[in-house]
Amino acid sequence: MIILIRIRGLKNVRPEIRRALETLNLDRKNHCVLIPLEANDMALKKVQDYTAYGKVSPEMLGKLLQKRGRMEGDQPITEKILKEHHLSSFTELAHALEGKKTTLKKVGIKPVFRLNSPRKGYGKIGIKKPVALKGPLGYHPNGMDELLGAMM
Repeated sequence: MIILIRIRGLKNVRPEIRRALETLNLDRKNHCVLIPLEANDMALKKVQDYTAYGKVSPEMLGKLLQKRGRMEGDQPITEKILKEHHLSSFTELAHALEGKKTTLKKVGIKPVFRLNSPRKGYGKIGIKKPVALKGPLGYHPNGMDELLGAMM
């Protein structure tokens, strides 16, 4: 699974980039979605200047589901829901999602996760620089665990 976090807002954004963000369900800053590894690379290329994306470990994905996952009606995910789907923990749910044994829709979890701004901010570099220049934007080759942990 690839995690995609929207970092920047919509001020002065071209319409095709705005549409690409909307199709990825990233309507607001600090919102996050999970997409499969076989995702459309063209959509990721279009939105890379407004988002951060990369692979996430199953343990961090389990923490995200536990802390920020919501069911329909904005209810938190409970152990009862996990047991209905024959899962014992959130980490096991994360492994099932990565192994394509289940989907968020089958479990009844909303596809968008609302996050906070990262603790201690993005640093002096700001939000307009790519990862190559030590900014937050674009593909994170070492994974998204550090950024995601700061935003939960």
